[in-house]
Formats: sequence, structure tokens, C-alpha cells
Amino acid sequence: MNMADSSSPRSPIRAGDVEGLGRVYSETGIPILSSGETLLGRREACDLAAYGSWRIIFPKRLFHPLSGKPSGTMYVTTERLIFLREIDIWKEVKSLLTPLGLPAAAEKESKLKALRAAGARQFCEIFRHRLRVVQTRRKLWGLLHLRLLTVDGAKYEVFVYTDRNDSNFFDLVEGTFRGNS
Repeated sequence: MNMADSSSPRSPIRAGDVEGLGRVYSETGIPILSSGETLLGRREACDLAAYGSWRIIFPKRLFHPLSGKPSGTMYVTTERLIFLREIDIWKEVKSLLTPLGLPAAAEKESKLKALRAAGARQFCEIFRHRLRVVQTRRKLWGLLHLRLLTVDGAKYEVFVYTDRNDSNFFDLVEGTFRGNS
């Protein structure tokens, strides 16, 4: 995952993989909470997409979802939303498996195997106190769409996907942001 531009310490949404080990999540895949931070909820079978703009065409992608059944876990805390998922090499590489893409697929597969061997996971953390909700939309089949703003007017868009409609979980996620408005 090439998400170096979203890993700034001041960014309200940070994403990556191995750099979160020991800082965002432990070797066992459990989020590391700061002092005073409390876990409010957890939901398995999720996926997440995060963008650094509201544009429909060519938005700045901070974190991308994977095709197929959602396989990550979302943790809702008093300070952050933390999304963690195992690195799925097949899902990451299969779109590159074309005659012209084989060298790139082989290189990416090699890098991902090394990350998995080091205990890395893909993560996205959203610091909810740095953002406020402008618009939310839900789809019955398990999608929550959030448009968010920072104090200085920067726009972010987040999509939370679940394996089924989960109103209670979506209420929890929305509620954590609504407290900032």
C-alpha cells in the first residue's frame, strides 16, 4: 500500500501497514489504546475506504477497500476509529495478473509476503476529534458513507462496508462523530 502521504502525524486520517506495528496495533492484531482511551465497540467483517477529498473523479485515495467479502475489523474508541485487516496477497495482486502486469504483480507479491512475515497488517486510523460530520448516508445492504471536514476546511470522505446491514454499529460510528459537531 502506498499511503505515505496520509501518514503525517497531523493528518486526521492515517493509513499504512508495518509502520503501525507497535504503535497502532500489537503483534496479535489488537489495537493499542492510549491512556484514557476506551474501546466503545468492535465489528468484524468490515471494510473501509478513505479519501482526502469529496471529488467523484480521481479523489485522493488514502485507504482502499478490497474486493469480495469484507474481512477487516473496525474498533470504535473514544478517540479514534481503527480499522485493521490481514494482508490478503491474492486480493491485492489479482488485478495485476495480466500479461503486461505480471512483473508488477510478482514484485508486489514479494513485498506483501515480506510484510506479512514481519507481522504487519493494513490499518487506517481516523482521529474523530479532528473531524466533524457534514453529511451521512446509509444503504440497506451495509454501507455507511460519511463526509467529514476539519477545522481548517479540509474535506475527507469515508465509506464503511459491512457484510450485512448493522444499524447499531452504524449508529455507534455516527454518534462518535456527532459529538464533535
